[in-house]
Amino acid sequence: MKRKMHIFNTIVLLIVSTVVSFAQVETPCSAINHQVFGDPSLSPPVVLKRLGTSPQFGEIPKHTAAAAYSHLKKVHTRNSRNSRKEIDDLLKGLGYSGFNDPSFSASNITPEILAAGRTGWMGAYYRGHKYRWSVLGRDFETFKLTSKDGTCYVYIMKKCGNAFYDPSTRVKATPLAAVPKAVCKTQTLNFSGSGKAQGGDVLNTKKDIPVVAVFEGKSLCLGTYTVPVRTTYEYTASADASHSKVVEVCDYGTGVVSPLNLNLPISLLFNVTGQDVAIGTDGKITLNINSKQYKSLKKVYAACPAESSTTSSTSAPAFAKKSENTTASEASAAGTGNPGDCVKQTLNLSGKATVEDVSDKSETEEVTLIGSFKKTGKLRKGELADKYICLGTYSVPAKSSLQYKVNGEASTTKYVEVCNTGSTKPVEDITLPVNLKSSFTKQDVTVGDYGRVYVALTPKQAKKLSKVFKRCCSDGSTSSKCY
Repeated sequence: MKRKMHIFNTIVLLIVSTVVSFAQVETPCSAINHQVFGDPSLSPPVVLKRLGTSPQFGEIPKHTAAAAYSHLKKVHTRNSRNSRKEIDDLLKGLGYSGFNDPSFSASNITPEILAAGRTGWMGAYYRGHKYRWSVLGRDFETFKLTSKDGTCYVYIMKKCGNAFYDPSTRVKATPLAAVPKAVCKTQTLNFSGSGKAQGGDVLNTKKDIPVVAVFEGKSLCLGTYTVPVRTTYEYTASADASHSKVVEVCDYGTGVVSPLNLNLPISLLFNVTGQDVAIGTDGKITLNINSKQYKSLKKVYAACPAESSTTSSTSAPAFAKKSENTTASEASAAGTGNPGDCVKQTLNLSGKATVEDVSDKSETEEVTLIGSFKKTGKLRKGELADKYICLGTYSVPAKSSLQYKVNGEASTTKYVEVCNTGSTKPVEDITLPVNLKSSFTKQDVTVGDYGRVYVALTPKQAKKLSKVFKRCCSDGSTSSKCY
C-alpha cells in the first residue's frame, strides 16, 4: 500500500511539475509577458517627432551594439526608477530569462535607423513604465534587440532609451527541421551621409596705431593711440562620405534587397585657432588733409621724424595651411567558421578628415577722427564739460586674417549574416573617405569705437583747431545741443 501511495505521489508531482513548467514557458513577443507587446487596436497612434520629454532607460552615447549593451547593463545594475525589473520583464518577453541570461549579449543587438512612418508601442517613464500606441514622425536612431528564437524584435531608442515594438515585424516561428537551407546571394551595401555646420563669432582686440596727417609729402604726427578693433565672422562647413561594399549574404528563401542603402551620421567641428588684423598703411592711420587743415594742425602737432615714414606695416602671421582626408581601406580580423556556413559579420565603418586653412580679407574702413577735451570755466545750465571736435572722416585700409580648423568624423556599425567562404572575417574595419568643404560667408573689420577714433586735446589745442574743424557730438553727429 505504501509503495502504491509513493508511486501515486510521484505521478502527481510529475503532473504538477509539468503544468508549472508549461505555465512558465515564455512565448517571445507575447502580450502575456510584457505590456509592450500589446493590441494596436486599443487606441489611435500618437505622432512622435521628438524624444526627451519622458526618458525610459536614458540616452545611449554611441550608435553601436557595444555601447547599447554597456548602457543597459549600467541601468540594470543601478536599478534607478525600478529599471532592473523593467529590463528583465522586457527581455523575458523576448524569450530570455532576463538581462543576465548567458544567451543575451551585444551580439543580439543591432544598431538601426527606424524610418518615419513606423507604428508601434513606445515606452516612457511618465507615471511608471507606460506604453502608448505611436507613429514615428521622423527617422530615429535605434537599437534592435532580437528575441531568443529570432522571431521578433524590440527596439530601444538611442535618444532617452525608450522601448519601441512594431508588431508587424513579428514572424511566425519555423520548426527547426523545416528551416530552409540558406542560399548565398550577392548584395551591395551603400553607405552614404552628409553633415553641415554654420555659425559665427566676434573677436575683439586692440592695436597701438600712430595717427599721421599728410599734405603734399609733409606729415604731422598726431600721436599713437590704442584703438579697439573688432572682427566679425560667419562660416559654413559641410562634409559628405560614401562607400560601397559587395557581400555574399544568406537568403533563407525570403529574398534579398539589393542594393541596400544605409545612413551614415557625420559630425562636424569648426574652430578659429588664430587671428590678426593689420590697420592702416605701413602700420599707421594716414589722414590726407588739405592746406587749410595742415596749417591748423601744424599749430598743435609737430612734424614727424624722418624715420617715421619707414615704419613697417603690421603684417598678418604666416598661418599654416593643411588638408588631410582619409582614404577608404579595409582591415579584417582572422577568419573563422567552416566554408558554406552562414556567419554573423560586423562591419565597423569610420573615417575622419581635417582641414586647416586661412581666410584673408582686405577692405577699406571709414574712420572718423574726433578730438575730445574738457571745457573750463562756467558752464551753462545743463551744459556738459566734455566737448568734441570732428577732425574729419578718412578711408583706412584694413586686412584681417583668420586661421581655422575643421574636423569631420563619420562612423557607423552594420551587422550582416554572410556566407562563409573559408576566409570570411567576423569583423571588417573599413576606413571611409570624408570630404570637407568650408568657407567664410562674412568677415568684416570695425576700427575704433564703431568707426570712431578719439584724440585727446587740451582746451588750448581745441581752440586753435576749432577755427578749421567743426564742433560735434561724441558720436560724430553735428547737433547743436552737444556744443
